[in-house]
Amino acid sequence: MKRIAILFSLAVLAMPAYATPQYARAYETSCTTCHSVAPQLNKTGWDFRARGYRMPPAIEAKKVDTAPLAVWITAQKEEQRRIDIELYLSKVELISGGPIGDSLSYFIEWRIVSLQSRSDGTLRDRSGRFEDAFLTWQIDDRSAFTVGQYRALNQVDVSRRLSFSTPALFGTSLAGDPSSNTRLESLRSFSPAGRSPGVTFEFRSIEGESPSDGLFHFVTLAFPGEFSIPLTTEARDEASFELEGSPKGVFLETFYRKGFNSVGLHGFVDDDRWLVTGLGTITIESLKVTGGIGVDKQDSAATRARYSLEIEYFLPRVHERIRAVGGFRVEQVTNSGREPAYIPYLAMSGPDESYSLLLTLEYRFQEDNDRFVVSVSILF
Repeated sequence: MKRIAILFSLAVLAMPAYATPQYARAYETSCTTCHSVAPQLNKTGWDFRARGYRMPPAIEAKKVDTAPLAVWITAQKEEQRRIDIELYLSKVELISGGPIGDSLSYFIEWRIVSLQSRSDGTLRDRSGRFEDAFLTWQIDDRSAFTVGQYRALNQVDVSRRLSFSTPALFGTSLAGDPSSNTRLESLRSFSPAGRSPGVTFEFRSIEGESPSDGLFHFVTLAFPGEFSIPLTTEARDEASFELEGSPKGVFLETFYRKGFNSVGLHGFVDDDRWLVTGLGTITIESLKVTGGIGVDKQDSAATRARYSLEIEYFLPRVHERIRAVGGFRVEQVTNSGREPAYIPYLAMSGPDESYSLLLTLEYRFQEDNDRFVVSVSILF
């Protein structure tokens, strides 16, 4: 804990005042314009994303030229199943995105450092992989087409969650077809929160008061593979560039959103596997609730259920430059051989002016799968 605190303090002192995130620099504003607690988006952030990384015309006209680049660095310490994993640099991520002309936009996240702990306490090196790399064509106010690598799920932005772990409702995978290549076999698996190459058509059948409101429909064709430029010897095996021509299957999603509240349904179908999930989100002042339940089936295996209920509460400010959120999630996947997991966490962000620091503490209470994580990040 002492080393985490030292790292957090040094990051604050070392950051020059002009090193702002890309969009904050471009619009000469602060991180709080688009984020409630970085990296979680607020309503302005959702609308900015829905416009293809554009502000309303009056603000867009005042945009200044700046380097189209931001950096996200994370260090973390873990304890799992009585294994103590020392503080390590888990990721260094370069982020770039924005509009191209009047109707195109792009977004890229490239992890030049990407380390992930294994159950035996060793680290898996996947440095050089792309988290996101996609191009979107905004056909008109109602429809868009996206191609690249990204998460298929749209109703909930799992990429910008405040908890360290991905909810099992979205992250639990359906296994892919067997292969002598174990990496390719793993890339054939599918989960709504998993990234994979794909093409997506989006249509908004009912428009709302803002670009992120309304009734949305998405059709995504996902492909096995991963975009990467491996930067280490181990990453050449763990994060090799792969792309298979035969699709995983089709992901369908429909939801209605108004403000921070939404209700929807999504599903995935392939020759021998499928899943269906109902999902809802609601925000009442400082309280945010996300819950859903789904079922899936693969080959001759028994039908499996998955559920998740998550509550986040925006804590009263103890300092004008620090924002904190307390969260709690309960989740379960039946036929997994494990009891439900109970996951409390705390996320603190600040100063959210010209840059953001994020401290996350999370504990997973689950039989034979306990885990404690302390994560500190800087975004600039």
